[in-house]
Amino acid sequence: MTGSNKSAATAGGTPRRRRKGLAVLLGLAVLAGAGVGTWATDTWPFDKESYCWGAWHEGDGDESPGSLDEVPEGYERTGEQSAPPRKGERATCSVTLKEKADSGDSADSGDSVTGTGDEYGDSPAAEPREDRITAEIAPVPRGKGARAAWLSDFLDAQSAPLPDGLPGLVGRGRAAFVLPEKCDAADGRPTVVTLEGSSDTAMLATASMGSEADVADLLLSLANHAAEQAGCAPGEPFEVTSPLAEATADDGLAAQGSSLCRISGFRFRLGKDDHYRAHIGAVRDDLQTCSMVDRTDVRAPTPAGQFVMVSRPRLAALFTGLADDSAPGKGWRGKGEIGEERAVLTADCGGRPTVFFMQLDRFLSAHADPGPRQVFAAAANSVADRLDCRAVAPTS
Repeated sequence: MTGSNKSAATAGGTPRRRRKGLAVLLGLAVLAGAGVGTWATDTWPFDKESYCWGAWHEGDGDESPGSLDEVPEGYERTGEQSAPPRKGERATCSVTLKEKADSGDSADSGDSVTGTGDEYGDSPAAEPREDRITAEIAPVPRGKGARAAWLSDFLDAQSAPLPDGLPGLVGRGRAAFVLPEKCDAADGRPTVVTLEGSSDTAMLATASMGSEADVADLLLSLANHAAEQAGCAPGEPFEVTSPLAEATADDGLAAQGSSLCRISGFRFRLGKDDHYRAHIGAVRDDLQTCSMVDRTDVRAPTPAGQFVMVSRPRLAALFTGLADDSAPGKGWRGKGEIGEERAVLTADCGGRPTVFFMQLDRFLSAHADPGPRQVFAAAANSVADRLDCRAVAPTS
């Protein structure tokens, strides 16, 4: 299970709807794709009380969904948004909290002895601090490479699955929610609501938008609003009623030569000088995640690999189109493609279509023990066995 199951709920079981504000955020979404410049964009503060087409609003001490804290002294909050969400189309919005130029706080945020902005001796930021939450409502990327990169961002071990079977994951710096099938694009790609935070503060490649409960509140408020505006909302709004797990991934690389993420057979020939780390995320019957990062640059670790098992239907739909609808080869059960750096297999487990997915950078692929295809087969069979599901891959 991801992290501890620490409840973010009140005594009545409903998650607390509290905003920590936008002062500590992380990870800006890359707004890629054709036609970005063609969106109509509104900029305010002509209406500082609502953001993202009215999904979020400034609160006066209320605890309603999407309520944001008051703006801290010395800061100002603004927002931008594209045209409203439409079925199968892309829409974006953002909320920015910016330090006022005359606040004088930026120069005081560095090290008190060196006067630097961080422990590596960088100069303090000359510009006022700026933090942002960026939201996107869009079908998942069409291209296989772009889709795989998207999955690395939003299905990694740093995010915990939403409870109550909801098709989403929430971390403190990133979150994603898959809208219902009737919101899909014309070509069948699922439409997803994503949130990412960013900060121009040094050393914050990934920071926090708040607690998991805070981020889930923002995510579901926007998902409900987007589905309503796109004309594909369900009969009942999306709502979390059970405790939220904390998205604190455990370190799964205890020693060189061991199986990563405690998945039997998920082995790589890594030495003590290789700067790779593996993190264990969710370990559940309908979702399991494992992420590997390259920490050669400790200030900017990069995604290096991933293993995912998912049978939660709308999350499994995120892998649609990544592989041909055919058997990958002798001994494999189900359909998919098994490659050196990417493998995806969909097989029946207990009557549920279950996706097994792996992607590796070139270094991990070259150091898979005994090889990347065998490592994927062993990991998939290990997880299938945990689910009391018969083997999905050849055993030799």
